[in-house]
Amino acid sequence: MSQLIYLRQRLKAIETIKKITHAMRLISMSSHTRMRAQDTALKAYISAADTLLAKISAHSSSIDHPLLHTASEQNPKELVILVGSQKGLCGSFNTALLNFFFAQYQGKMNDIEIITIGKKLIDVAKEKKIKSIAEYSELHLATLSTISHDLVTYITSSMHKYSQVTIVSNLMKSFFVQKPHQTQIVPFSANSTNLGSSTEDYHWEQSPKEIMSVLITQIMQSNIHYALFQSLYAEQAARFLSMDNSTRNAQTLLDQTKLQYNKLRQAKITKELTELTGNF
Repeated sequence: MSQLIYLRQRLKAIETIKKITHAMRLISMSSHTRMRAQDTALKAYISAADTLLAKISAHSSSIDHPLLHTASEQNPKELVILVGSQKGLCGSFNTALLNFFFAQYQGKMNDIEIITIGKKLIDVAKEKKIKSIAEYSELHLATLSTISHDLVTYITSSMHKYSQVTIVSNLMKSFFVQKPHQTQIVPFSANSTNLGSSTEDYHWEQSPKEIMSVLITQIMQSNIHYALFQSLYAEQAARFLSMDNSTRNAQTLLDQTKLQYNKLRQAKITKELTELTGNF
């Protein structure tokens, strides 16, 4: 009887876990679907900004902006912005990212400074003894603009310290594949391949240099914003896949436990019937 009670409790626990993982799977898919439309809009905005920069650069022979200058070779420090997941239960999302990070910067840890973003990543990074100069533990859609603005402000005011600024984050290659990726932020380079080739004649109230100075800052902030957004986007897909696998495994375990329970219960009934008929 004790075994039957144990199996009934186990069945109830598995059913509860299955309900939780199924609910999280639906939430992840819903969040991912909502973010898909924003992904298209962000790409269109960045593309339009790059095109505008290309047109304005045709009217300016030189640009002087802090984001175009890096520290001297005598001080080759690099700033690495490490972006991971905000929450857990997303498989190897953070593990793969940190493995990629260590592979890229093995032997260079003394020459870099690190900013970590994402509550779960911060916890994992502390376990790995990764020291960071700043942490952003709240990575949500509502905080992306604030974080990207803070990072651009810090980078602009600290360019004398760094020879390069890089974002290491996960990029969604497809819904089923999330890959760690490196994005160079500084030295700044526009995404347009024909920068300065535009022949359209525009009349601007401000000088081209003044406009480009503001535009470069905005484009860089947009690039950082998009990298953070892509990490969140990939996190939702990774969590859906993880919860989908967990739900399937829970169903398999539930079927096996039910079969074991029914066999034991039937054996118990058969034994009791045998004992009853043997008394007559």
